[in-house]
Amino acid sequence: MNDRLSRPCSRGVSARWRKIEVVRFDTVLAATDSPDLMAEVAALRRPARRLARGVTMMRGGSAQARQFQLVVDERDESWTCDRQGDRHRDQYADGVLHSIDGPVEVGFARSGTVAPPVRLLTPELLPMWGSPASVVPVLVQRIRGHWLLVTCEHERDPADRVTVVIDEGDGIAHRWYGTSEVTVLTEVRVMDDDEPAPLRPRFSRLSEWPALEY
Repeated sequence: MNDRLSRPCSRGVSARWRKIEVVRFDTVLAATDSPDLMAEVAALRRPARRLARGVTMMRGGSAQARQFQLVVDERDESWTCDRQGDRHRDQYADGVLHSIDGPVEVGFARSGTVAPPVRLLTPELLPMWGSPASVVPVLVQRIRGHWLLVTCEHERDPADRVTVVIDEGDGIAHRWYGTSEVTVLTEVRVMDDDEPAPLRPRFSRLSEWPALEY
């Protein structure tokens, strides 16, 4: 299969999808391909203010799944994160991270460390692109037309792998299968600029794990 990563053309160019001559699908990638792939993934997404909801669970099934709600605005590099069971709201704005440990100045790229689901809305910030992360992409596959399944392997043990599923239409990572947890987005939408920030949600009881929808 010789398809390559593609994305919608910019304004003023033909509306059909244009092929990107960078990374091949269904072909084993080298570590040196990672920067190009990361750039292509970032280019799929239009910076906006987005609301997302989802669920995360530790691998092994011993812990109960936890729901979350995010609002991420890439344009001013801010976000809020509410998680089921937490009495506080993690948030980041104006270069300051506010968490249960108190305020601390940190860059936007590192701010998602305390709230990993935030990084799904900016997949190029996920710990999967090589150094300083310990995993690097080795394979990209297209699933059901517009889903990109990216498989990453550990630099010291190729059998140790993580995967992420990115929607080629919006550039968002909707599923993350990490080394210790699994995170799934169940809702993502762009918010209007004048739309008020949502209140802290009251999470309803989760009856079952979200169904696969590829």
